Amino acid sequence: MLKTENISINFGGLKALDNVSISIKNESITALIGPNGAGKTTLFNIITGFLKPTSGKIIFENQNITNFSPNKIFKLGIVRTFQNLKIIKEVTVKENLILGLLKKELKYNYLKNFLRLDKDYRKFIDEKLDEALEFFDIADWKNKTPEESPYGVLKLLELARGYLAKPKLLLLDEPAAGLNNFEKEKMVEIIKRLNEEGVTILMVEHDMNFISSLATHVYCLNFGKIIAEGDFKSVRNNPEVLKAYLGEEDA
Repeated sequence: MLKTENISINFGGLKALDNVSISIKNESITALIGPNGAGKTTLFNIITGFLKPTSGKIIFENQNITNFSPNKIFKLGIVRTFQNLKIIKEVTVKENLILGLLKKELKYNYLKNFLRLDKDYRKFIDEKLDEALEFFDIADWKNKTPEESPYGVLKLLELARGYLAKPKLLLLDEPAAGLNNFEKEKMVEIIKRLNEEGVTILMVEHDMNFISSLATHVYCLNFGKIIAEGDFKSVRNNPEVLKAYLGEEDA
């Protein structure tokens, strides 16, 4: 589905990514791991068009998208969620979902434009929102503001907004960060359900137990280079990974 071919990018004299090549299969769940500063977020930014590589190519569904704008990449079906939640605090959980559902159709002022829609279409959208609230198990919080909702609900809300944008490839930025064990279990369940619905997943994550519950393939980045890839167990036990990443936690 998606390939990066020898992606490199320089920031001044620093090579943030160095000939990074990964391949994401359709309907797979792939994890990208590595210590802080390894280049994971930079790679996400390149895939989504917010950064342009110094060299290399991004191929999505056999199309070179390297120089596409973020909006054009989004319209192709590559959608990203953020670790720092992009949520509007002044409106309800349900109203926040409107952004995900309408983003491909209404460019600006989503909530205001929603109120101007045809009555029947508004009803259709309202039903879609309720379905998503049930699917992501956050219906009990739909009329609460984000400030009134637990952090785990907000993480699921961010995921739900990404899903409502109809992604082919969903990029998750540390979906387990900040969650307790119960919330992590629920997040694993929801991501599996998304994948069963046909959504391909690429996630950056540090929680090894979380990754082992989900990932069919793992890449490890260190100092901008891929140092290991394979199934979770083989990458987990790779000496270079233990030295560069996992050993850091044991130190």
